[in-house]
Amino acid sequence: MASPTDPTGAGPTGPTPDTGPPTPGLWALVERRVLLNVATALALLATGIMLLESISRSALSHSYFWAEESVRYLMIWAFFLTLGAAGRAGHMIRTEMLVERLSPRLQQGANILTTALGVLFSGVLLYASIPQVVRYRSMGMLTESNLDLPMWLLFLAMPLGAILMGIYYLGALREALSGRDPYQAADADPELPAEMKGPLL
Repeated sequence: MASPTDPTGAGPTGPTPDTGPPTPGLWALVERRVLLNVATALALLATGIMLLESISRSALSHSYFWAEESVRYLMIWAFFLTLGAAGRAGHMIRTEMLVERLSPRLQQGANILTTALGVLFSGVLLYASIPQVVRYRSMGMLTESNLDLPMWLLFLAMPLGAILMGIYYLGALREALSGRDPYQAADADPELPAEMKGPLL
């Protein structure tokens, strides 16, 4: 409150300095600055190969046998690398029409249920994908094209994506169990740094 001796009303210690947004955790930095950049590079490479294949077919009547297979696996890796980041940025599809009409306690229960199901789904995906990778590795299977890439290495994207998604949902479940909305940060002001969105472990 302002006074003759303190016209600013800031008090004897002066105004509180603006500390800015909190520093993102290490995992948020890895996810945003490494995984998303790698996924973007893979998607751009797949796009370039598709353009090369289409131009070659239309202009030269020539098709590259390895192009379709390369694009397929590049997009698979790009997709699975972004599962955790997509949830943290609020890009997971949610149906809120019913939840918004519930009481705060029921909303918390719904958040706990949905995040627990997300953890469960991530675990099932991880459990189902590991035997497939192990089987491909033991059989020594290679891709059909002349690239001769090991199939187990290509399908390793699935358990890796399950782990990334599980990390996100474990953080979201922790937020829900503590009484906070695990999706609120992801729906915050879009001007906030992307590293600050979504729950973290």
